[in-house]
Amino acid sequence: MMTTLLRLSLALALTGLFTLVPSAAQSPSSGLADLPRACNVDRDAQSCLKQAIRLYEGKKLPKDDLTARRFAAKACAEGAAEGCNFLAAMLEKGIGGPADRPAAERNYRRACSAGYANACYNLGQLFYNEASNDEEVVEARALFAKSCDAKIVDSCNNHAVMLKFGEGGPRDLPAARALFDAACAAGSIDGCTNHGYMLMMGEAGPRDIARAATLLDAACTANAANACDNMGVMLMNSMNGPADFGKAGTLLRKACALGSQSGCFNLGQMLTKGPEPIRDAGAAEAAHQEACRLGHKQACTLTTTPLQPGA
Repeated sequence: MMTTLLRLSLALALTGLFTLVPSAAQSPSSGLADLPRACNVDRDAQSCLKQAIRLYEGKKLPKDDLTARRFAAKACAEGAAEGCNFLAAMLEKGIGGPADRPAAERNYRRACSAGYANACYNLGQLFYNEASNDEEVVEARALFAKSCDAKIVDSCNNHAVMLKFGEGGPRDLPAARALFDAACAAGSIDGCTNHGYMLMMGEAGPRDIARAATLLDAACTANAANACDNMGVMLMNSMNGPADFGKAGTLLRKACALGSQSGCFNLGQMLTKGPEPIRDAGAAEAAHQEACRLGHKQACTLTTTPLQPGA
């Protein structure tokens, strides 16, 4: 009947952005009230980092992003790789002061080089999402591979996405499939979604509809939009037993509500071309309009009034 036009998901969360990794040694002054003194006088990097996080979170003292950024800079200067990662994130997003991409890159790189794998992941995200040249895409792939080796599971998914689409290097579907499988087993919902898709389509290995359905159903339950979309497509096309348009519609509506342009498009197609009892021109129009708003080019041509993607 129809197939999804899905591009596999790339994890977007900045994993570990504000994660505090406890120091192996105790700070000279462990009391929270003493953190500024321990940072400024004793030059204890972990105290600087803890104070930066406290000010950023604003839980037991007023939130102060400007001062949090200053303490993060001190933590980084005193040798805390986590502090450099924290500072880089604030610089990237313009928290506590102006955004500064070059400075964010420098500090992510400093933390990554010091062995803080989350910074390697964050730098990979920066390069992948805002690449200014092909060299940054190549480096993003290498950074995802490096942080995947350090057990950052979202990096494993992202590295697999780049392998699948040949971004930043040669395309390698078998390696992508294996890496999605490993990322899923390690807890990546996107990894499960993407592995389920490859199993469903029989990409780079045998098709396994039963396992694909298990993975996609679990990922959809965890609110992975693309998983809900793929499960809906599977049910529409009788890929896992008789077609179930009622459940498919429920899943596609969920995918659409979660922001999947493909989910909205497929919902519109089902309501347009599905069995007569489920056809609904008004709901199909609304679904195609939402898909168009989310950037689906084909959906834009199917609305009553032609629209531009993203409009």
